[in-house]
Amino acid sequence: MVKRRHLLIGFLILLGGILLWKILFPSEEKRVIQRFELLSRYTEKKANEDILSTANRIKNLSQLFANPCEFKIEGDPFYSFTGSYSREEIGGYALRGRSYFLDLSLNFSDYKIKFSDRETAQVQLIGRLTGKTTAGERVDEVRELLCMLKKIEKAWLIARLEVVEVLKR
Repeated sequence: MVKRRHLLIGFLILLGGILLWKILFPSEEKRVIQRFELLSRYTEKKANEDILSTANRIKNLSQLFANPCEFKIEGDPFYSFTGSYSREEIGGYALRGRSYFLDLSLNFSDYKIKFSDRETAQVQLIGRLTGKTTAGERVDEVRELLCMLKKIEKAWLIARLEVVEVLKR
């Protein structure tokens, strides 16, 4: 009886330790996904957002990118955005892009992550942008993205972002 209790207590302590380890020290794959979750959170805009909140979001959003970051978004003249941009330029473009919307959300799914080495990750994923423009139009766009992230000073930063293709419904 006493041995069972000690074994059960030992097992629960071990299980708790493993869970604590997973929470405090996430895998590299989880850290990469967290960067996209942050990008989604900082891109989000609500209709009643104040200017200080906007400035904070743009500052935090630009910190998710390497300096410089390469973009390759082609196919539509209105959405064309190709070249190498600094964090400050990315923040400026993000601010301008968000200004066209009353509300905006960006969600990511279907992550396929490959690590070419300990400092580089290739991520293929789906991005969905939804919102309402200042003109009152609803927007619902889905794109497949290919991103390269580099680990710089222990943080995964987006070094390259490319739109692969437009998904058809």
